[in-house]
Amino acid sequence: MNRWLFHRLNTLLPTLMKKHGVGMWVTIGREYHEDPSLATLYPSAVDSSRRLTILVFTMEGGILKRSVIHTNPDFEPFYERVWNPATEDQWECLVRLIKEKDPKTIALNTSNIFAACDGLTHSIYSKLTELVPRYTDRFISAEPLLVEWFSVRTRKELTAYPFIAEAAREIAATALSRNVIHPGITTTDDVVEWIRQKVLDLGLKTSFYPTVDLQRKGAAMDRIEGEIIRPADIVHLDFGIEYLGIATDTQQLAYVLSPGEEKPPQGLITAFKKALRMEDIIMDELKPGVSGNDVFLRSTARMAEEELKGMIYTHPVGVHCHEAGALIGLYDLQGPVPIKGELPVTDQTLYALEFNCRDYIPEWGQEVPIYLEEPVAVIGGKAEYMAKRQTGFYLI
Repeated sequence: MNRWLFHRLNTLLPTLMKKHGVGMWVTIGREYHEDPSLATLYPSAVDSSRRLTILVFTMEGGILKRSVIHTNPDFEPFYERVWNPATEDQWECLVRLIKEKDPKTIALNTSNIFAACDGLTHSIYSKLTELVPRYTDRFISAEPLLVEWFSVRTRKELTAYPFIAEAAREIAATALSRNVIHPGITTTDDVVEWIRQKVLDLGLKTSFYPTVDLQRKGAAMDRIEGEIIRPADIVHLDFGIEYLGIATDTQQLAYVLSPGEEKPPQGLITAFKKALRMEDIIMDELKPGVSGNDVFLRSTARMAEEELKGMIYTHPVGVHCHEAGALIGLYDLQGPVPIKGELPVTDQTLYALEFNCRDYIPEWGQEVPIYLEEPVAVIGGKAEYMAKRQTGFYLI
């Protein structure tokens, strides 16, 4: 993680500073009330702001200078320590840097749209306006820079991510097997508890609380939770992990064979194939430079042409499970998404390709949604899978 951080600071951050016209970026952290961005900026030997830490990034002649206003030697070589406590306090040091550098713009972590980009507290903002009143007209939001800092991955990270995604997939595959599920005995809550314990045993953590639910012939609800898993049930798992500072988010499906069955009913097999076709369409439309809303509209138009019925709610994934960046539909808004959907898809960004496809199952006499979610990345102008794609039900 330290190697990745050093590489990101040396390659990605200068590019983003130039792209978004940021002359200086100031990030301020206080112990027990940390700015969300600091977890992505601190080396591994620094796990908190220790009362107060100030990071200052400045573009000087096209070169990025990285400074830290703190005495902790573990900040080096990632940052240059520029504070001398014998001659000034930390705030005086910041004022001195601002006046010396005299940047045209000063980016601060404020945002009305993305919570992860809104780490600057009101009290610290007020203090800054008091300390450097003649620079307040140069304050800008760091949101555009932070959105890409959170969501864009370097080549080094993208090389490792398939391993992370496959680790999550292996846990999911085990959870949806007879190693964990004993039909007629095991409940959906039992599977959730097994997953949580397994992830802890591996020294990891889940990126959100897992969901395990059922789809059942004749049921009035699409998703049933807290029930005993029985033959002929579809078991649906929504689950992710955090590892090496990056999250995963995936949904997988299993079918519980009834006595004498060797495969699911043909209607369910056909429905799964239609879901895969829907997935192909979204993958084909997921390209850099295209807005999230355009990806959604183009995908749904093609779905309509092929008489596929479903919902798209695909989102970036990165440091956070629901990462800042271009949204492609929302579960509760199947249409253009204001502001977040207007953002362009960026290259070298991870996405959780999340959707469902509904189809009528003759054997069940009802319509059933196929819920799937795959880890993908936009690399070199196109979308690629980051783990082995699920192409059919796991069989229990």
